[in-house]
Amino acid sequence: MAENIEERSKMYKNVGKAEQETSRRRRTEQTIELRRQKRGDVLNKRRNIDPEADYESESTDVDKAVHPKFSCSLSEARELLLNNPSPETLRQVFEHIRRLLSRGSNPPIDEVVNEGLVVALVQALGVNDEKVQFEAAWGLTNVVSGTTKHTEAAVNAGATQALVNLIRASNSQKLVEQCFWAVANIMGDNAMFRDHAINCGVLEVLINYADNLEQLNLTLVKTIAWVFSNVCRHKNPQISFEKIEMIIPSLVKLLKFKDQETRQDTCWSVSYLTDGDDSILPLLLKTDILSSVEAMLMSNVDKLAAPALRVFGNFVSGDDNVTQIIIDTGIIKNALPGLLKRSGTVLKEACWLLSNVLAGTVDQIQSVIDAGLIPELVNLLDRSDFKVKGECAWALANLCHAGTQPQIYQLAQTPILTVIGNHLNVRHVEFLLNLLNIVASVLNAVANLKPEALESYVNAFEEAGGVSYIEELQNHENPKIYDSCYEIISRYYSEDQDENNPNISQEAPVFNF
Repeated sequence: MAENIEERSKMYKNVGKAEQETSRRRRTEQTIELRRQKRGDVLNKRRNIDPEADYESESTDVDKAVHPKFSCSLSEARELLLNNPSPETLRQVFEHIRRLLSRGSNPPIDEVVNEGLVVALVQALGVNDEKVQFEAAWGLTNVVSGTTKHTEAAVNAGATQALVNLIRASNSQKLVEQCFWAVANIMGDNAMFRDHAINCGVLEVLINYADNLEQLNLTLVKTIAWVFSNVCRHKNPQISFEKIEMIIPSLVKLLKFKDQETRQDTCWSVSYLTDGDDSILPLLLKTDILSSVEAMLMSNVDKLAAPALRVFGNFVSGDDNVTQIIIDTGIIKNALPGLLKRSGTVLKEACWLLSNVLAGTVDQIQSVIDAGLIPELVNLLDRSDFKVKGECAWALANLCHAGTQPQIYQLAQTPILTVIGNHLNVRHVEFLLNLLNIVASVLNAVANLKPEALESYVNAFEEAGGVSYIEELQNHENPKIYDSCYEIISRYYSEDQDENNPNISQEAPVFNF
């Protein structure tokens, strides 16, 4: 029997001059978007699969004769449990039910619920037999790894309180781990079930175990870290400020634990907390959580860097004061250059973080420029996959909206117009609007600060095919795209452009020969 938890498969459910300045601030308030990512990254439910259960379901009659196992239908199991079964029968029946629920495919969760056996599993948690308790906890873990309907059946049968009570009473780490796993699946379903588990006392027992990590086996520590991620996961509503205060010391300890998976899941917990009410951020800043998260950010392990980036990204999507605290850690100049060389989720998260910094104050924008990251964002806009391109477009558009003219001119020193000229043949409205706003802002900065160079910039964009695309986009159904295209064409590419350009003589030379 494959009861070794190490063999489990992880299956889961679940942005005058005074008049101009006033106008720019108003425009910035309307267009800069501090964006928070809206996706889950540590999946919220896990089933504990027994490979032998799959093997048994595929065994031949000869196999079963040579290696006999207790077997019965679910209705027969129900009858056995209703008729004063012996301790050995209890062990056999609950192991059999658990094996059925532990199949890798098509576990009979509906059938177990419909036969009323969830109530039996809950009742078995109170039997004074560790084997029966473990099989029941494992079975319930897999019931509540299913749909909300399945989880609700277990909750209504009293599973949550029974599991928490058993965690309190048991000295078996193996059994405690399985009970925590089941409660985590319940909490992972929705905020209502999470609050129900909290009301049943799960936080108290969870914190108690987190206070004694050095006495626990590694699999239990990993499970505890994952349970915390489901405590923190849901945002509608988020757990109360008081509960967050309770769990922060445990999160601090887990972030310093030697095991990578433990730190990874704990960091996702912190990311969920920082993705909620900004009032939580000062509470976290009073601890040394950020130092642990920064160490993860500086690691070469993408699975550690990804949640760390999310934490810092959530901080810099708060107010300017909080953003400055993050910048003062030095991550912009020390960590981001290397992270922009990564790929996949880490690269996308790094660009998202920078997009939020570039929506900040002038000094905060300058920190990104001083770190030499603007050319790299332009390069990524040109060469990365579309998700990363989208984040880069947001970042550079935010620079153009919130930055000064000299800062925007720094962007003009890159091949940004050529890059954008090659990227206007897409239909993604948000992406197009950001690119068009960048073009208008860059040309405007050049016209104001380096008017003698404007013609070369105008020509570069045209040679890259940008003007042809913009002319086509004037037929776009989105009025904002039309307006942006019209502004660029009318100002820099219309037939009467020269009449409005003070650097070009309005009077043609007269030759007399």
